[in-house]
Amino acid sequence: MRPMTLREVAEALHATLPALLTGEEQVLGVTTDSRAVQPGDLFFALRGERTDGHQYLQEVFAKGAVAAVVEYLPIGAEGYPLLRVPSTVQALGLLAHHYRMQMPHLKVIGITGSTGKTTTRAMTAAALEAGFPSAVHSSPGNFNTEIGVPLTIFGLEPHHKVLVQEMAMRGRGQIAYLAEIARPHIGVITQIGWSHIELLGSRQAIAEAKSELLRALPADGLAILPRDDRFYEFLLEQAPCPVLTFGRHPESNACLVETHLAPDSTSGLVRLKIPSDRSDRSDRTLEVEITLPYLGEHLLLNATAALLVAVAMGVEPQRAARALEQVQLPEMRMTIQPQPGGWTLINDAYNANPDSMRAALHVLLYQAPAQRRIAILGDMKELGAYSMRLHWQLGRWLATQPLDYLILVGTDVLWTAAAAKEGGFPSQRVLHFENPLSAGEWLWRNVQKGDWVLLKGSRAIGLERIVGVKV
Repeated sequence: MRPMTLREVAEALHATLPALLTGEEQVLGVTTDSRAVQPGDLFFALRGERTDGHQYLQEVFAKGAVAAVVEYLPIGAEGYPLLRVPSTVQALGLLAHHYRMQMPHLKVIGITGSTGKTTTRAMTAAALEAGFPSAVHSSPGNFNTEIGVPLTIFGLEPHHKVLVQEMAMRGRGQIAYLAEIARPHIGVITQIGWSHIELLGSRQAIAEAKSELLRALPADGLAILPRDDRFYEFLLEQAPCPVLTFGRHPESNACLVETHLAPDSTSGLVRLKIPSDRSDRSDRTLEVEITLPYLGEHLLLNATAALLVAVAMGVEPQRAARALEQVQLPEMRMTIQPQPGGWTLINDAYNANPDSMRAALHVLLYQAPAQRRIAILGDMKELGAYSMRLHWQLGRWLATQPLDYLILVGTDVLWTAAAAKEGGFPSQRVLHFENPLSAGEWLWRNVQKGDWVLLKGSRAIGLERIVGVKV
């Protein structure tokens, strides 16, 4: 982080400096976690459902915090260097916006979508690194909210030229708020699916909320859109700038024309058709092979989007493709974990929705070199009134697939169990458990050498706990 003076901070937040500060004190970092405070940090006291940062002021100043941003003055905190604001969350965003705008030459790529945004963010950062070595910064982990985005921005250093920022959405106006903070020049939408339909009510409403990223782009910016998506035409109308597309559609600027599913990798041929800046307006067309050290055809579409971003930013296509071969995906996202007993775990337990569920199952069913295939699936949350229908449809589809055991954890998946049995899946091979620990006990007693096991469910289910179960 570029150091800031407390006077600069106070001016950005429209806050009053307390008399005990000169304003020349240096802010060396920004944090919202009292446990992570380092000397010179500015601490934002956030209030949540379970904790209140205002209660940890003594701790943060004992660790060397230079000042704290607060909403109120706790008892006993009168002698601390505090900046008072109406909302510490909004102040965090305001300061991040100020910090970002001090880097006018920074190119920000904003990425959102119902599925694949974290993977696409990791892939995009890797592809761009091939053309901007040591100059790409990206949001770590799930730093994609009104708190995570500002903290990512504070991680920018003067040498950074590119920021790849994932943007999450839980309701209308949230992506617009994040875009106002980060000011993206390129906006990527991976897909419009079912995630958050409980809050928004329809996929059209989800598309409208996701398109807030597009409407925030400048006229000289660039939108990267999924050409195969049913909401493509709607998204296209929202973009105030040039548009490039990716997908399997033959008119895509980055078209995935071939795929090869190997037991230890996934590869595809991407045909790039990039509009030319030349006066004859002829397009530039070339083909690039992408090989990923992961299983999953759906990951190739994420890689295709990442490749398109990198090429649009001037990275040589083959160099970007080679960088994708080395990409490291976030934890619990199609992570292949060989087990001591000679069986293999596909840990994709970070989250789940109908689209990502089928994509992960497709890997287990058609790419994994398994003797037996076992799916351990948890509830898909945040589906609202659509939950029963979507869980039922999953079960009817699974009834037609070459699956050996269907293990279900949670309550909504009872509809999946009923539908699978009604569709002809052998009832003795459909098992239901209320929690991951019980499912784990069954797994460790019954798994055999050569089995492949998929863990897939919403974050609230916590299927990864199965890994630690021993019997």
